[in-house]
Amino acid sequence: MSPKNSSPEEGVRQRVIADLKNLGWKDTQLRWRPEWRVPAAPNELTKRERGQSFKALGQVDLAAFADDSGEPHALQVLFEFKAPSISEGKEQLKSYLAMEPVVRMGYWTNGNESLAIYKSHTNDWLEIRNAPLPNPGDDLTAPPVSPPTWNDLVVPTEGQLSAALRRLVATTVVGDSRSTRREDQLRELLHVVLVKVQSDSWSSNSKNHDKAVPFRVYGNQTSMVHETADHIRQQFREYFVKQRNRVFNPDDREEIFLSDATIFAVVDILSPWKILGDQVDLLSKAFQIFRTKALKSGEGQFLTPQRVIRPCVSIMEITSEDKVIDPACGTGGFIVEALRQIQEHEFPGDDETWRLVKFANDNLYGVDRDPLSVKLTRAMMISMRDGSTHVLLGDAVRQHMWPGDFPRLKEELGGGLNQHVAESFTVVLTNPPFGEELKVKASDARASGYTISKAAASGRREYVDLEIGLIYLELAHRLLQVGGRVGIILPETYFFSYKYRWLPSWLEGRFELRGMFNIAMEAFEEFCRAKTNFYVFEKVGDGVKGRAVQTVMEEEEGS
Repeated sequence: MSPKNSSPEEGVRQRVIADLKNLGWKDTQLRWRPEWRVPAAPNELTKRERGQSFKALGQVDLAAFADDSGEPHALQVLFEFKAPSISEGKEQLKSYLAMEPVVRMGYWTNGNESLAIYKSHTNDWLEIRNAPLPNPGDDLTAPPVSPPTWNDLVVPTEGQLSAALRRLVATTVVGDSRSTRREDQLRELLHVVLVKVQSDSWSSNSKNHDKAVPFRVYGNQTSMVHETADHIRQQFREYFVKQRNRVFNPDDREEIFLSDATIFAVVDILSPWKILGDQVDLLSKAFQIFRTKALKSGEGQFLTPQRVIRPCVSIMEITSEDKVIDPACGTGGFIVEALRQIQEHEFPGDDETWRLVKFANDNLYGVDRDPLSVKLTRAMMISMRDGSTHVLLGDAVRQHMWPGDFPRLKEELGGGLNQHVAESFTVVLTNPPFGEELKVKASDARASGYTISKAAASGRREYVDLEIGLIYLELAHRLLQVGGRVGIILPETYFFSYKYRWLPSWLEGRFELRGMFNIAMEAFEEFCRAKTNFYVFEKVGDGVKGRAVQTVMEEEEGS
């Protein structure tokens, strides 16, 4: 027997493991070989969430999980047996608990004394000496002693938010008794998140900093699940009535169709955090994580992180004189950041808020085909000083479908084919979906008159299936005034590969390249490994070759 196996700590560990099994914990829920490694810092936690190697703060003597996965999102309780005194054991546990965002309880014992430490919803600690060992399925949360205020909330790191959302998907929402379809679960979770957005928006106002935040745990230990769910449902009803026509889709209802337990779990995880504010991408990131995990489909759409969004918007030098559109807006990162920068540079004072609101309502546009993304973008724009007026649901690329399927796009953007689209924008700013397998069919390209699809055919009198990212390049050209500029994230291969040798000819007379900025592959590493750049083009005309192709197209359609 090794010295470690004969140590006093090992003896305590084995007794605790035996006692936990007697309480109903399964072998597959308990891990001590190898010992669980706790990340050393928030950036190390982010690395772990991305599946990368990370530095550890230490290794816990025993970890208990909510299921059999052994994954970080299922962590339930951390146990420590090493420290000789209760004070040292307490500090060690707190340091571990601080780095594990989904763990609510730590338990220390040396065989004679014991201490349970719970995380509270105000980011404080609740300590109980000589507490009994936890049973599997125990509710390890505790209501706050006093309602939290905006000043009590903290900004989560990417790793904390990612781990928490994975926990919701893996152990809570998937087992909801009221909503069983993943698409429905995603919609209903978003509705709970909208209550959090509204709460953060209200609480972040300086006059409300010392008031209790509305999105919080309510009730006492025995009633908090039902009371919290009731309060959140009521807050959603009020928000729904107020924003029905500005945020929600026609088939939405004013009731949240999730169980009390699921609603409480969302509040339990999100209530201690600020998810709206300067770090606006936190909310978008949370939604992207949930969407990717819940629906198992990225559809070529990759979250644009704030570290990419902010410099891209800055490069475009947008002013309140510009009319801006993102035709693949996703969760609104570019247009929200454009609004933030306009506020910072031109309208920072409270007495100028009306100017900011007018700019947002008149000059900011976004389009996306995903109704949930559109809903979230609208809610974020309202919380950031309105601007939801022109966040539109529809397929921006397939313009031949606008009159029948997306009349609002036809009304707002002009509709129809190339010559009928209102070239009214001065800035197009977008990160379109892309991928070699993600293409617009030749029939759709022909129906919508995309000359770039014909150029890709290399002189043949036909249209070809073409990557959707390149179609967005022509869509940007259609939307822009001459002299307008497009900032677009595209794979580097489009501009350097022999396969796309036809592209410079199509660009000639249409766009002039004004800048190209490298985006490190690590920027999208959670969702995509393609090498991309941020390209800035100025629209200089319609292109001689483009007009010739258009003439041929019209002759074909007339024959």
